[in-house]
This record gives sequence, C-alpha cells and structure tokens, in this order.
Amino acid sequence: MAFRFVSSAGTITEPVTILMYASGVVHPGEVVEFSRTGGTGVFPASIASTVTNIFGVCLDYAQGSSDTQVRVIPFHAGQIWEADCVQSATTAQIGLRFGLNRTRGDLALYNIATDAATATAIFRAVAMTGLATGSGKLLGYFRRGEAVGVPNPESTTDTY
Repeated sequence: MAFRFVSSAGTITEPVTILMYASGVVHPGEVVEFSRTGGTGVFPASIASTVTNIFGVCLDYAQGSSDTQVRVIPFHAGQIWEADCVQSATTAQIGLRFGLNRTRGDLALYNIATDAATATAIFRAVAMTGLATGSGKLLGYFRRGEAVGVPNPESTTDTY
C-alpha cells in the first residue's frame, strides 16, 4: 500500500471512484496524473509531479496499453489520506509538505526531507499513525485543491 483513503469531509463514507484509461504501469494505492497530451487517461505520478499535475489515487493494476480502465479516487478538498513513508514517520513531520518517492523505486511519500518547493510538495502531513519511534505512517491531504484556488479548510496559514 502506498496511499490509503481515510475520510472525507461531510457525511460521505465511501470515496467516489471514476473509471479512467491507464497509460503505462499503474498500481493500487499509487498517485496518478491526468494525461494532458492524450486527454483520455492517467499515468503514474513521479517525484517531479506538481500540485497541478496530480489527479487522484489509482485502485487497480494495469500494464501498458491505454485501453484498460482502472478505478481512480479523484482528489478534492477535505479528503484525508494515510501515506506510506520512505523513512519512519515522526511527530516532527506534522505540518510539513512532502513530495513523492516514485523515481526511487517505491510508491511512498519522500519524508526524508521536507519539500520546500511549493509546486512539488504535493502532500501536507497533519497527523501520524503508529508508533512515534517506529514505522508509523503520516496522515494528511493532497494539496491539489490549494493549487487551483480552492483553499483547504484546515489550512489558513499557507500562501501560494
């Protein structure tokens, strides 16, 4: 597991999923981008993905062709996600922004260093799960809504 949906704002208990055509190899729990060139599908996000590129989290596996559909949970403000981390999560990471670790061979959050670049810092940690000294995971939200002018209600101090 890389990213797992935890909750949504309001009374929605199940996340909304949509069917999207996949391009390349996508995995369950992986952040995906919407293809702006083809306009019809999603492909795996990378460490260079920005808050305006990311689209959602894929729930299925698909390989290669763009005629295979996968279920995707699109990002929107108010969603909380649990993120696997490259390094053990700590309480000192709460409130920080992080990028992805996709090019380093796994599908986790790159929590070794905070991502100071506003564009590639796609995830804001708001809490952690598990042991503070163990291999806990970070809870937080994807900053997509903030980037397109829809402020996240939990965030009042960010400037973009």
